[in-house]
Amino acid sequence: MPDSSARSSPTGAREHPLAGLKTGERKAVEDLLRALLECEHSGGVATDARLAGLTGTSLESILHTLARAQGVGLALNAGPGWQLTTDGREIAVLIMRAHRLIETRLARESSVPPGKWHEVAHADEHRLTRDDVNKLADHLGNPRFDPHGDPIPTREGHLPEREGMTLLAWEAGKPGVIEHIEDEPPALFARLAAAGIFAGMRLSLRATSSRGCDVTIEGKDLQLPLELAALIRVRALREGEATTPAQARRLSTIAPGTAAHVLGLLAGCTGAERSRLLDLGFVPGSRIEPVLQGPFSGPVAYRVRGTVIALRHTQAEQVLVHPVPTG
Repeated sequence: MPDSSARSSPTGAREHPLAGLKTGERKAVEDLLRALLECEHSGGVATDARLAGLTGTSLESILHTLARAQGVGLALNAGPGWQLTTDGREIAVLIMRAHRLIETRLARESSVPPGKWHEVAHADEHRLTRDDVNKLADHLGNPRFDPHGDPIPTREGHLPEREGMTLLAWEAGKPGVIEHIEDEPPALFARLAAAGIFAGMRLSLRATSSRGCDVTIEGKDLQLPLELAALIRVRALREGEATTPAQARRLSTIAPGTAAHVLGLLAGCTGAERSRLLDLGFVPGSRIEPVLQGPFSGPVAYRVRGTVIALRHTQAEQVLVHPVPTG
């Protein structure tokens, strides 16, 4: 990691407010500032305990880091909780912007599994200067949201408000779109990723009970335990957004001897895998026919545009199709 004194100043000042701290201490303060910004954005009170939870550190450690941040004028104790100063918020925005842009790049351009995006971004976010972050944003087309549905701060530091509400409070039978999936704690996010649930997917809540939420997500019925449902935030469909067709299915459910037309690739299909499937002809309107089931639930061979292609179950789960009559 570059030496603090050699880094470009996130605040534009001649001397970085954290220049006198060791690398580990500086990273801890930057993590704290990003957590304070998350509290500010969500409207929650930034208590010692909440900040410890958001940063994944002990209460003793967070108190030490808060003292460091307060000592260099980046945070202040305001009544029931902590707040960012102007300089602290500027650094926090840069760190959050870097983190969410890195996760976006990983989702679009790498084969890093979703459960690792946060870990990689957390390690790299502290290494980027303001110019690095702006170049990355330009390279990605200045996206507004990261793969989890979190808003990416603009160059000017604007952070759009989130829409919608938690899935636990969503109205049964009302169609919606997964606006955001909380990526912490990482173990719970990894369970949602393993189930193929990502921001941008359309859903309908069938019922909520003490067991969890019964939902239909892009043509697939699922039961989510409460601890996973609590990570999901849902918004209403916007103008021009359609509900998932009633007959839509995942390609993985289409048996040999039948056929389907591709409706599209799901939001969880990202990076090189998405590009490969599009190149192979998995585009809206293409006709697909399963022709051979591999042994022991292995890959299935599909005929698409005159070519036979083998897909694993997890890949076929990412293709939304509409069954069509054969013959």
